[in-house]
Amino acid sequence: MTKQILLNLTGSQLVENEKDSTELVTVARYYKRNGKHYVLYEEMPEGEDSLIKNTLKFDQDSFEMMKKGAVNAQMLFDPEKNFTTYYSTPAGPMSMNINTMEYRLLEEEHYIEVLIRYELEIHNTYVTENEIRIQIAPQ
Repeated sequence: MTKQILLNLTGSQLVENEKDSTELVTVARYYKRNGKHYVLYEEMPEGEDSLIKNTLKFDQDSFEMMKKGAVNAQMLFDPEKNFTTYYSTPAGPMSMNINTMEYRLLEEEHYIEVLIRYELEIHNTYVTENEIRIQIAPQ
């Protein structure tokens, strides 16, 4: 796979039977080291004036998302274990529990697709069921 890639990240959440979806398509940097895939990209959230730098790190077993900037967070998706983290936002920190229900990685020579389905709790209260779909292809 080339170093410059096209990243398509789609996220959806189900809250009280209402589905809300977002999509981000951007150019990103990709590399593979010691059996792990890395994707680095920046995003500018709506209504914000500072960038968020994102790092995705994943292999066949788990997926990790790290955000730095206007939002600071580390999220681990692993079907074998629940993950608790603190999500730092402009409104203040939030305690988040992530229960990964499904994680799939499809890896081909010039294409990678990731599917993550998980439940999210904030301050130990169930909030949403979520899905993240990531597609990576040469630019």
